[in-house]
Amino acid sequence: MKEFLETLNKTVRLQNNPVGVKLFRDEEFSGKVKVKNKKINICQQIAYSRYYNWSTYITAKDSFCVLGASCCGLIDTPDRVISGEVNWNVYQKDITAAANMQKNMPRVDFRSKGVLTFSLERPVQGIKPEAVVIYVNSAQAMRFVQAFLYREGGEFVMKSSGDAGVCSRGVAGVINTSKPTIEIPCLGDRRFAMAQDYELVVAFPFSMCEEVAEGLLMTHKAGIRYPVPFDMVEKCSLPEEYTTKEEDL
Repeated sequence: MKEFLETLNKTVRLQNNPVGVKLFRDEEFSGKVKVKNKKINICQQIAYSRYYNWSTYITAKDSFCVLGASCCGLIDTPDRVISGEVNWNVYQKDITAAANMQKNMPRVDFRSKGVLTFSLERPVQGIKPEAVVIYVNSAQAMRFVQAFLYREGGEFVMKSSGDAGVCSRGVAGVINTSKPTIEIPCLGDRRFAMAQDYELVVAFPFSMCEEVAEGLLMTHKAGIRYPVPFDMVEKCSLPEEYTTKEEDL
């Protein structure tokens, strides 16, 4: 983990901490965390971890957002969500379109007892996360795409619903597919969990850490750097009167 974090610092220079997420299936987490027994959303859990380095844990009774709770298996998805009633006349013009959006939203296919988040800088003893969630700007997202494609090439496909971003595709989608994703933070993430206008969510299985680090480091060594260095031209486009003339020498 130390080498992975050092690679992130060297190649993408994150503004806040990468977060590990684990869903507990068979039994609740019994360890010590900083934030517990609070009515919060999953995006807020991740915010506590990425901004403050705090570990958090919620169960079904704690999870405030019905979309996050159902995406991560804390509850069975309610009929008002599946039918599209929850987002009808908000994100879609009619109930059919709303239901179609919900149909395509990633959700885990199991019930979970709780959701644990923690900064990878301060791991929870004895816990191996399932997903790594990182908030980045578009240039850093580019570097992660390059890392994802380093070994096998191809193309990286991004999907989004414009809602339930980090809990659906950042956590549930990554756990379902064991593949990386890039997602747009949703309105709730921005309003309640401090996601910034310029940020995107990068998420991938924890098992990919070595592969991601290799891709970032090798492309960095090849000359793809962040921050991206500008190419300073020798003669820039200045008005004639602003240029140094022979008589000025």
